[in-house]
Amino acid sequence: MLRTRVRAGPIAGLVMSVLFALVLTSVQVADHYVRSWAPQMGRAAAVSVRVPYGPRVVRDRDTGRSELHYEHQRIVVPRGTVLQPGSDSHWTAFSYDKRHRPPETPRLVAVFAIFFTLTMGLTAYLRRFGHQRLRLLRVQAGLLAAMGLLAALSKALLLFTALSEFWLPIAAVPLWIATSFDRRTAFVVTVVLAFAVASFLDFDLIFLCVLLARGMAATLLYLDRKRSRQMILAGALAGISAVALYVAIMVTFEGTFDWRADLSQQMGSQLIACFGGGLSAGLLSALLRAPASRLLGHVPRERLLDLSDLEQPLLMQLAHEAPGTFEHSRAMANLAEQAASAIGADALLTRVGAYYHDIGKSTQPKYFVENLSPDERSPHDELDPDVSADAIMAHVVLGTKILREGGVPEPVTEFAYTHHGTQLVEYFWTKCQQAGNPKGLDASAFRYPGMRPQTRETAIVMLVDSIEAASRTIDPPEREAFETMIQRIVFTKLKDGQLDDCGLGMNELNVIVNRMADALVNMHHHRIKYQWQAKRAQEFGVPSTAVSDDPRHTAERERPGSQSTEPPAAELPPVEPVPASAPALEVGVASVAPGDVSASLLQPPPATTRSVSGPPGPARADESPPPRAESGARPALSLGEKKTSSAS
Repeated sequence: MLRTRVRAGPIAGLVMSVLFALVLTSVQVADHYVRSWAPQMGRAAAVSVRVPYGPRVVRDRDTGRSELHYEHQRIVVPRGTVLQPGSDSHWTAFSYDKRHRPPETPRLVAVFAIFFTLTMGLTAYLRRFGHQRLRLLRVQAGLLAAMGLLAALSKALLLFTALSEFWLPIAAVPLWIATSFDRRTAFVVTVVLAFAVASFLDFDLIFLCVLLARGMAATLLYLDRKRSRQMILAGALAGISAVALYVAIMVTFEGTFDWRADLSQQMGSQLIACFGGGLSAGLLSALLRAPASRLLGHVPRERLLDLSDLEQPLLMQLAHEAPGTFEHSRAMANLAEQAASAIGADALLTRVGAYYHDIGKSTQPKYFVENLSPDERSPHDELDPDVSADAIMAHVVLGTKILREGGVPEPVTEFAYTHHGTQLVEYFWTKCQQAGNPKGLDASAFRYPGMRPQTRETAIVMLVDSIEAASRTIDPPEREAFETMIQRIVFTKLKDGQLDDCGLGMNELNVIVNRMADALVNMHHHRIKYQWQAKRAQEFGVPSTAVSDDPRHTAERERPGSQSTEPPAAELPPVEPVPASAPALEVGVASVAPGDVSASLLQPPPATTRSVSGPPGPARADESPPPRAESGARPALSLGEKKTSSAS
């Protein structure tokens, strides 16, 4: 059984929210249950005691009365300081801490409810609006773990250091999220984490505002997400933003702000702390980028660049055992990278995924047509259709196993078990039905055992896998023919539901269609025929495939004195003419409900009288061919491949 990645549902979100709320509640009140940490007059403080700035409601437990107190300065009694009864600040800190020991049950329930509500909102957002990979259970658990660890670190800094609370580097997590996924999710994480950490100081309003501003500024100002040093710059700029906000708030509350007196306190300065907290967040995020990426289920750019090296053992194995598949994967990688770049997806991850998606074919390469020599007999000629289908589908499971055993990150391994989704191996299913289906098999026995693409990157590789193979049959290689073929493939995937979970919008599909058509035209560009080729073709009576019918090329050949200085290319083998009886794969436009696709995709491909066909033979057996045209449809487009009964 193929093990795939699990998506987080509402139940999983509820469980994670309860656990995360319990963890944060414990972190917040843990110090109030340790009796040895309780401050006592005349003794050294076991932990730092902090009194937040601004208004707060103080409730007397004995009388039950509540009073409004306002602190015009932040009070911090550092750890190890002997509390003096005659010191106003020490007495205020002692009284403040005493009122919180031990926490009352209603307060605990209220704190838990706040954390639970925030976390439930976060998980619900991730399921409905977050990046596709953030909807996975493993990634959501890693995100909450990162937030919990940073919250615990913040609590430890508050208890065991005398640093200002503004030094807390909570903007590191939003920077990691912006690097691995997207900025919108980073904003949501900033809000949740800022409220959680601010609760450690009774929801200090100024502290909360500074944390929010610094996290959002760091996310917005993190422009080049490919380089770690940009994290440091974004953190420094976020620190400057926090300084400006802090001064503005203090002037609003107090009417004035003595910045000289504040800076004279050096490490106790709130301005230095506001800036230092942003800078430290940038440094922390840059230093821990690699482990944080692993925790969040994201592959760092450095690791992807390493995997893209064609001298990687797995890629060398594929090139040696299945050279046809290897060349197909390389061509796919170029196309897929362009498509991903056009819609703002992770282009490097898409390229690497295209390299490794068919690694399973290296175990049984002869079952796939691209690895057979022209005169080599296909092993499928001797097999029953269901056995052939099993052999074809096995490359998905075997490829996933090879990649996992080889230590390839799961986001790259995901391409192996999603590039065919749950498509039907229609060629062998049809062959089974034509034989009378003697074993009484169901169509499900001919469906791939993987899962549908869950991200834009894996969906692009699924589309390009079919597009690159079909593009080899288009002759002449003109844009109109390429665009028609690409639209048919996209319609087929849409109709089969293979793109339902990937997050690709119709606007993005339209961009992909146009970019792929342009890329294929550029890939299959014409070249000028050399004089020796024309002479050779006349001697053998065979037309040369190097001849270009483009009028521009004809004019270039006929221009006096036009002679190429390039060395002559290798002689091309003669091309056999296609028999008139060669079967063509009829493809009809899939029916799509109105409003489901963009106008450019809805319009049917233009009719053409041009012959667009290939050598006789069945379609690729590992691809589900597009649906047949209904009665009365326009002439079908032939997408036939080399004559063989094996699958590609």
